[in-house]
Amino acid sequence: MHVVVRAEHGSDPAPLLASLAAQTYPSPLTEVTVAGDVDTAVLEGERPDRTRVVPADSEALWRGGPAAPPVVLWVDAGDRVPPGFVEAHLRAHHAVEGLVLCSTPEAVAEGEDPEDGRGLLHARTAPLWEGALRSGVSAPRSLLEACAVAAGGALPAEEEILLHLLLQHGALPVTDPEVRHRPGARHGAGGQDALARARVAHWVPAVPELPGRSGPYSRVPLADVVVETAAADSATVADTVDRLLGLDTTGARITVVAVPGSQDEDELRAHFRADPRVRIGPDEPAPDPLVPFVLRVPGALEAQTDVVRVLVEEAERSGADVVRATVPGSDLAGPRLERTAAHARAAFGRAEGAPVVHPGPLPPRVRWIDGETRLLSPHSVVGRRAKKWARLNEQEEEAARMREWEQRLRRRLDLLTRTRAGRFLCRVLG
Repeated sequence: MHVVVRAEHGSDPAPLLASLAAQTYPSPLTEVTVAGDVDTAVLEGERPDRTRVVPADSEALWRGGPAAPPVVLWVDAGDRVPPGFVEAHLRAHHAVEGLVLCSTPEAVAEGEDPEDGRGLLHARTAPLWEGALRSGVSAPRSLLEACAVAAGGALPAEEEILLHLLLQHGALPVTDPEVRHRPGARHGAGGQDALARARVAHWVPAVPELPGRSGPYSRVPLADVVVETAAADSATVADTVDRLLGLDTTGARITVVAVPGSQDEDELRAHFRADPRVRIGPDEPAPDPLVPFVLRVPGALEAQTDVVRVLVEEAERSGADVVRATVPGSDLAGPRLERTAAHARAAFGRAEGAPVVHPGPLPPRVRWIDGETRLLSPHSVVGRRAKKWARLNEQEEEAARMREWEQRLRRRLDLLTRTRAGRFLCRVLG
């Protein structure tokens, strides 16, 4: 375990170093780095054996060689941690791959009993609480290195950007009822300044609140749109792309896949030569870990609505990894929206039996919508059929809740009938 102690604004790290030296996890296996304007005199007190002091802007905070500890834990110098703090973090990372474990501050965890969730990790949806990714948080070093590469070489200081990068690389934010700490005084936590808010807006794409307003677009597009030109001539493909661009309010980036050296490719390049949002190429673009979605569209699609916005909103509402739209003639040939983070999550290979509790029913893997109504018809004619789809969605959600309730009852029945304590309790109660 590599513990990074942020010592800023004159905070004294000596009490925290003494707490780290008294951890139940073996001190020789813990590497501690104190980052900040701190005198080396702090190394003379009680501390773990492998403790060093570096400037706050040093890359040694999270980078390391092959022998570096695989997990990095951040704490602030003014925080107070219990004796089993480091061991609990490592135990969670050994149980499930790709975790971002956030220690719950005592003020946030007030009223919760750690005994209720002993041995379980609770998946948390973004956003968490303020400072969740600053202190008391641990993550695999390999995950942090991948996020830094995607961000241009260094981890961003803004929590919203860092959380976006972690989720895009397959991270699973969780909390453990047994992992809590007492945070120290927070300096400069009075909200983001205008520059920080602008950076977040440019790095973290989101669906605009006003559907009729286009731009300003974020630095990272909300979706990469791939238009497949098979079985469609250049005029039809150009019409499809023009419709996507004319109705787009999300700042999507479009790639038209054309056969190299063909007449269709020449005509499409001439048509879109002045539009920087359109790229003509022989292959799909390489996956961008920063872009949340990839949308594949057939070359002949007479869209009447903002296709990207409709499908992304459906994905966000349902939580599905894939959203597919039916179109007249072929259900499988319609637009297909994929969540790029799903591939990164699948790479970790988390088992279904992992000790992770998700809030509510798990989202569906694939979501189908009526493309003829939602995409190929103006808003004025959607009305009645959209309400039917909404009722169907509500019924599916209710069925998912009932299945979860059934599983909960089955687990309780198994506890009563398949365990010694449960059978004893049944005999006592008669």
